[in-house]
Amino acid sequence: MSEPVASQNWHDAIRFVIDRSLPDPDFAVVNFHQSRSSESLYVNLLACGRLYQLRYAFHDHDDHNPTLQSFNLRAYPHDRLLIRDTKRFLKNNHGGSELTYFHFAALTLVEKLTQENPSPLLNKDDCFFLDGQVAADHLQAELDFLLQHQLLLCRFKTGEVFLSQSGQKLLDFYWDVADSHLDEQVWDENPRIASPARLLELLA
Repeated sequence: MSEPVASQNWHDAIRFVIDRSLPDPDFAVVNFHQSRSSESLYVNLLACGRLYQLRYAFHDHDDHNPTLQSFNLRAYPHDRLLIRDTKRFLKNNHGGSELTYFHFAALTLVEKLTQENPSPLLNKDDCFFLDGQVAADHLQAELDFLLQHQLLLCRFKTGEVFLSQSGQKLLDFYWDVADSHLDEQVWDENPRIASPARLLELLA
């Protein structure tokens, strides 16, 4: 197939592109997510413990995520060229972001804290606060990573922090990532069955 990515059916076309672009069976699709603020389709992929994030749209975008690979569809007259460039990015061993145990611990902590009403976790002036106190440096760093990679979202008016759709979906791939770190015993302790107190201890 060698077709232009038409604007009227481009979401289906991108799914076709992703299906044809995966370099090997180690790659798994975490999720597709359409931006509410722009006509952009985001794709999260996982392979060998690394998260690959791609964005497809008909316009350029200045994003704060340094590892996000963005494709302006107006630059691709045929989908075979888009497949070529997508596959090239995914085959880059230095592409994407390496996921750590503490990323999952922080994701799980946010998931558990947001079950409280109101959540005790807030983001104000680019700083995270827990129960009114500045969060520990380690927790701060993990939350910064998650926010930068669109795995967390913040409500503009209240500063409340919660998991994005992508962050929620990624939690389901915990053991897939853990299998890439068989020599690290910390992965044996699944954060999703840990208490918030234990997670805060890990992230202190």
